Amino acid sequence: MKTLRLILGDQLNIQHSWFKNSSKKHIYCLFEMRQETDYVKHHIQKVIGFFLAMRQFAEDLKKDGHKVIYFKISDDRNTQSLEENLCLLIEENNIEKLEYQLPDEYRLDQQLSKFCEKVDISSQAYDTEHFYTKREELADFFKGKKQLLMESFYRHMRKKHDVLMDGDEPEGISGIMIKAIEKSGKEILKFPMHIPKKEKYHL
Repeated sequence: MKTLRLILGDQLNIQHSWFKNSSKKHIYCLFEMRQETDYVKHHIQKVIGFFLAMRQFAEDLKKDGHKVIYFKISDDRNTQSLEENLCLLIEENNIEKLEYQLPDEYRLDQQLSKFCEKVDISSQAYDTEHFYTKREELADFFKGKKQLLMESFYRHMRKKHDVLMDGDEPEGISGIMIKAIEKSGKEILKFPMHIPKKEKYHL
């Protein structure tokens, strides 16, 4: 199935599972767009930094054997609109499926979600693989629980990824402390409310 894969400017992760193998069926696309530079004010150095990183990333993908379509901000074919650029490439390349990585920004997340509902081809969203957690992991963990205590989720993540562990338990957290936190839901440690007058503190 001929697939178009969209890469956004903050998704330049060469270690993403997408790039482990190259395939003639996959076409990657990156767009420099006024849609993204103009929706709010950005410092020019920030914009240039993004574009330079995107261009270098596209070149790296090409060197690794991936097929890449890149629209610079000044290209005549660039409509400056994400949806219009995607429609253009879908039609020109007889694309059968659109794939993209879940945007971190709500605005783009909604735009791509609605766009996929409108187009006549199939679509699929993937995790960015930027973080330890996936988008729904926190909600799934607390589903059905009466107490929403972040400490329990942190311990879950330590065990899952074997990070900061002492044997089978998270390092530095005693069983007594865990039970006390879960039972009361109150802070175990409190900062002193009174600062001696003789001492000078510079904030």
